[in-house]
Amino acid sequence: MDNATDSRQSILMRIRWKAGYMNPALRRIADRVLKAPEEIKSISIKDLALQCEVSESTVTRFVREIDVPSFQQFKILIAEELSQGTAPAEPLSERHVYEDITDQDDTSSVLSKVAARYAMTVSDTRAGLAEKELERAVEAIEEADVLGFFAMGASLLCVENALLRFMRVGKRCLFFRDLGIRQISTSTLGPKSLAIGVSNSGRTISTVDSLQQAKLQGATTLAITSFPDSPIVRHADICLFTPTITGVVGPGEYHESMVSKIAQLQVIDTLYSLYAVRNFGRAIEGLERTSDVTALTRY
Repeated sequence: MDNATDSRQSILMRIRWKAGYMNPALRRIADRVLKAPEEIKSISIKDLALQCEVSESTVTRFVREIDVPSFQQFKILIAEELSQGTAPAEPLSERHVYEDITDQDDTSSVLSKVAARYAMTVSDTRAGLAEKELERAVEAIEEADVLGFFAMGASLLCVENALLRFMRVGKRCLFFRDLGIRQISTSTLGPKSLAIGVSNSGRTISTVDSLQQAKLQGATTLAITSFPDSPIVRHADICLFTPTITGVVGPGEYHESMVSKIAQLQVIDTLYSLYAVRNFGRAIEGLERTSDVTALTRY
């Protein structure tokens, strides 16, 4: 992660985001920190190691994994973030309607803030996506006879983009807007299928249930979400995490991020591009064939 991203991103957000990619020992440390971050600012490395049943060197490795140079600096960052998060309740005029936008912002300020938030999301998504997990996801896409998609709300934008991308290069895709038919469609998936659930919170009931049922049918499952501790992760063989968690401290699901769709679109476009590069001839053939069809829809 570069210094610019490092300075912008909440340390607790970074831990939540990266925890899903960590091994069990590092994950225990992450869970301990997130459970009671206020205790971390005064704890010793020895005591934290004992509480998490790991060695002190593992704690040091955890700190480096989240891009902090030392344990002492880690405690300082936690303390600074907690001090920002314990401010008095915001007056109505300072409450946010879109990330950090309030009713005090004029047109110029809104333009700048939205652009900056989008740019930060793209940068953070690039910095945090695990290449090995991306490669596993692409391999699953290659091996699948059909891609089944499941999403609700703003995440539907990601699915619509995925359908366009992957059908154009010849992958069979399955998606139904009707909730009942969508749930029934999981019964058509099998060991050669890939079920992809997209949910920023990872808690959307229909999406989580669909992924669970697809897994019971023998399908490989992929989740795209922001929260490593969310229910959807428990039913996913492969997880890709997006950095769209908002709020300094407290529950990760503080509220739905308004820019989650940007990170989700970026993940899908990355998966599509990797698949197309690895299957270049087939992809070009598919693009040419579908271009002939779509040409009929234009003057």
